[in-house]
Amino acid sequence: MPDDARSPVVENAFAGIVVTAQTFNPSIFTETWLVQNGLIPPDAMVGVRVFSPEVVQFQTASVQVLIIPPKMQLTFGIQGDTGPLDLPQRIATRTIELLPHTPYQALGLNFDFFVAQPEGQDFGTYNRALLGGGECRLLREFLVPDAKFGRYFSKNHRGARLKLSITPVVAGPESKDLLQFSFNFHHDVSQLAPAERAPKLGEFIAGWQALWQYAQALVVLGTTG
Repeated sequence: MPDDARSPVVENAFAGIVVTAQTFNPSIFTETWLVQNGLIPPDAMVGVRVFSPEVVQFQTASVQVLIIPPKMQLTFGIQGDTGPLDLPQRIATRTIELLPHTPYQALGLNFDFFVAQPEGQDFGTYNRALLGGGECRLLREFLVPDAKFGRYFSKNHRGARLKLSITPVVAGPESKDLLQFSFNFHHDVSQLAPAERAPKLGEFIAGWQALWQYAQALVVLGTTG
């Protein structure tokens, strides 16, 4: 995220890829299959891993992977201007290329930003100024010092349904008040012909950089008034 006077104080950020299908076959995803087909480098896995017909779960230094019959989920941390990392994109893209006949339903590209108030400001005052104003009569019931505020937004964007929720949370190593900006770009392919679904999912993943940049811009817009 750009380092300037308008940049929010992002304490942490995570991203995710979620591919849903009528059914995945986790038994396909053995360690040997993952390496031989170029999804992960040899010896990339760290920590505990599970490979069974019902569930596959493993991690590398940069990404956590879960595969169960309804979905494949990849989660990873992102900081600064690094943007989406190569390995998660490679795992998702190669899986779709290698298993084009899987009955895919949708793709979710997710970003979560945890934002702190600017230095020297009170979180409650900052939170109210950003999200606690407006003409809604319900807000009058929350004109109290301990009130906290969030918002939900949704619209179509670049072939996806963008859902953004902003929620006050207590999180981080210091268990402090933060605003969580949760973005979900939902690409539904269930209405496409089966042969068109895998290529379309690949297109969505390839265009992720633009969605990442747009999410960052919205965080800046949403935290600077």
